[in-house]
Amino acid sequence: MQSFLRYRFYTQNSYYWLYLYGQKFRRTGLNRHCKLLMLSYAFEVWNLERVEFRADINNTPSIKAMKEIGCMEEGILRSHAIIENGRRTSMILSILKDEWFGGVKENLIKKIY
Repeated sequence: MQSFLRYRFYTQNSYYWLYLYGQKFRRTGLNRHCKLLMLSYAFEVWNLERVEFRADINNTPSIKAMKEIGCMEEGILRSHAIIENGRRTSMILSILKDEWFGGVKENLIKKIY
């Protein structure tokens, strides 16, 4: 149980810099490269069982990008966070270790190269 609790891996803010500072990098493939490195490390070094992603329910491009790399939709957190202009509702998506080694990694590599 201790090793299960040792690592927490949250990804909902991992690519925030791409939005704020890296708009010129959009649609260049950089995001997929970052996800490949991050997910490889999570599953192959940390041996995590799952990696969770969250996106604002209105952020269709992010949700689409996550689904394209193999994330599965898990559910919706309704009005769970306070944001500047109200409240945020988020979609939760994830990839499981079995999915990663069962084809998600290979498919992501094919999309990059």
